[in-house]
Amino acid sequence: MGKYTLGSKLRAAREERGLSQRELAQLASLSTNAISLIERDENSPSVSTLQSLATALSVKMSYFFDDHAPTAVLHVTPTKRPAIVSKGIRIEGLGGKLSRQEMDPFLVTLEPHSESGLRQVVHTGHELVYCISGKVEYLIDGQIHQLESGDILLFEAHLPHLWRNTTHEQAVILLVLQASGPAGEPVERHFSDYPSVVHIGK
Repeated sequence: MGKYTLGSKLRAAREERGLSQRELAQLASLSTNAISLIERDENSPSVSTLQSLATALSVKMSYFFDDHAPTAVLHVTPTKRPAIVSKGIRIEGLGGKLSRQEMDPFLVTLEPHSESGLRQVVHTGHELVYCISGKVEYLIDGQIHQLESGDILLFEAHLPHLWRNTTHEQAVILLVLQASGPAGEPVERHFSDYPSVVHIGK
């Protein structure tokens, strides 16, 4: 991410909205100290924390991942994918700012016994999950769906959901969040522990 760190992006988005660290902490249901540590890049936020911050700031999760300008075609090589790693989860941004983009693709690597967060997520649009390797458990509206390599899961994202790796092996999924409302809302909510890459409306 070059000179742009997650902390600097969080601080820029907060200051752009005229919020103090205390005010953002209240909006995101976090402590002021947590905001301060993240902005100084002394603490890597969890997925749920990033989602809370993205929602509080009304940005997409992708806001925290890349800096390129909007384009009509995007070709991202493996070495150029921006990534955030925290608490056993590696999230790589696969898509950037296409004009009027309504989907956000991510490559998510889950280390053994890692999860998206304790809180279930609810957002607009649909969610597509393709299990590339390993096994991932999706809890959707109280029902468990066990995904194995090659399995696809597509569901209405207004249903409360979370994902986790309950096995002793690494798992990798392709996660595509699609919005039917505000463009960044699904990403903001999904990765409350990791801020989004793209500002809504930018």
